[in-house]
Amino acid sequence: MALEGTLRDFSLADIFQLIGLQRKTGVLTLRGKDDTVSVTFLDGKVVSADSLNRRLENRLGTVLMKSGAISNDQLTRALEIQKETLQRLGFILTHYGFISQDNLRQAIQVQILQIIYRLFRWKDGDYQFSQETTIEYDRDHVVPITAESILMEGARMIDEWPIIEKRIRSYDMTFRKKPISQEIMVVQSEDADEIDFEESRTRTRRSAVLDKIKISEEEKSVYDLVNGRLTVGDIVESSRYGEFDTNKALYELLTRDLIEEVRDVTAEKTVEPEEEAEVPSVPLPLVLVLSVIAVVSIATSHRNPLDLTSATARRASSISEAQKAVSFQRIQTIGTAVEAYHLTNGRLPNALEDLAPHFIAPNVLKDPWGNNYKYLERPGKYLVIGFTSEGRPDTDLFLSHSVDVSLPTTSSRQPTGGITLVP
Repeated sequence: MALEGTLRDFSLADIFQLIGLQRKTGVLTLRGKDDTVSVTFLDGKVVSADSLNRRLENRLGTVLMKSGAISNDQLTRALEIQKETLQRLGFILTHYGFISQDNLRQAIQVQILQIIYRLFRWKDGDYQFSQETTIEYDRDHVVPITAESILMEGARMIDEWPIIEKRIRSYDMTFRKKPISQEIMVVQSEDADEIDFEESRTRTRRSAVLDKIKISEEEKSVYDLVNGRLTVGDIVESSRYGEFDTNKALYELLTRDLIEEVRDVTAEKTVEPEEEAEVPSVPLPLVLVLSVIAVVSIATSHRNPLDLTSATARRASSISEAQKAVSFQRIQTIGTAVEAYHLTNGRLPNALEDLAPHFIAPNVLKDPWGNNYKYLERPGKYLVIGFTSEGRPDTDLFLSHSVDVSLPTTSSRQPTGGITLVP
């Protein structure tokens, strides 16, 4: 079956439906302006998906780390073993007992679906389906996904994405929490205050508990990442949920006035002091007594606002770890892009900027704090160095990759060596 053309003429939904109905086996390749994605089918069911800019193998460990399934040390150790053995990361993680088989299957399926769901936002691009008699995929950890189930979820996203994009206009936007007097209650998704997408308003489910705002676990997770500094793009990468679900949660939080956009602080208006009102005088001894009572009450309260080492410190630590996980993933993505550049051109790039936009998205070349990653070329290898939030080199974010300098220019050769994040 010859199946190729552009998405302007034949939609992604039509392509998936055709392959699913005819139970075809092969690889569908889609090339867009910023990325190239391949989706593998077996008898009309999806068994694999990969992206040039968001390699499944590279992101798998990061997703598991962000979800708390593995630690940073465990992922680093697994990557070291992978370099030595050239085995799949998933096999290493289960073989050495870092995660269970079920956790791996779930993580891989989530990754495959996230890559595919991103395609439903493409408005243009070329596609080509190469029919095969047999295909290779991770049969031990991948459960084939029917095209029909993907299309059902994809149709929902197509309907809701334009509404979300009216308020989440750019991934460079930054949000902060708004002061609220009501308590936030985490409930099941079906019990959360519901957004009517057609009318863009909150339905009045709050009447049952007037003093509480009911949000889902997904919304609370995204709400905790909002800090006035992380951009939407950073939050999407830090979130354990998919791109669509994270954006939808931000939309709902914004619609409920729980968060607001951070605008240029220099544009903030200066509040003019109001005319001073006459304040009745209070005897000084009484003021001193009341002050002592207030200080003692605050210090002994279980909600002491002066206790900066409690919830605030933990929240800051959680955000820092999330940002580090994002930087960790971006360094791996840069390594993959350098490999692709090397295989295509027969040489290493002179600078990381040479990779954009054909091998990597430009925004990946900066860390979550806005620092440019440092790139160094050495005989037979290259280095990529990440930084802390203060701009100092981070020894946990150090990539060293050996390359074959005699490699001829060809896109069919597979990279030698491996990527290692040196702790």
